[in-house]
Amino acid sequence: MRRRQNTAQFLPLWKRLLLLFVGWTLLLLGIVGLVLPVLQGWLMIFAGAAVLSLVSEMAYEALRKVFQRWPRGWRRVNKMRRRIRRWLHREEPGG
Repeated sequence: MRRRQNTAQFLPLWKRLLLLFVGWTLLLLGIVGLVLPVLQGWLMIFAGAAVLSLVSEMAYEALRKVFQRWPRGWRRVNKMRRRIRRWLHREEPGG
């Protein structure tokens, strides 16, 4: 198995903290969404886990393990992760 490179270590601290906040917020909203009919619980849980997996190796491994049985779902999650990663690593204006 190929070892993946942790791209979170190349992000500035404020971006890592922002990703942690957004990821945990989505996870908590997803848990609330499991009981409220207004929010899509599972969708928010998986989105939060995907965001957290950008900064946490443990979250990445857990997400990958969950999606072992569903390769099509894993491709979608990975596609979303790549988009977020590209957006995060964009060159900042004036920098």
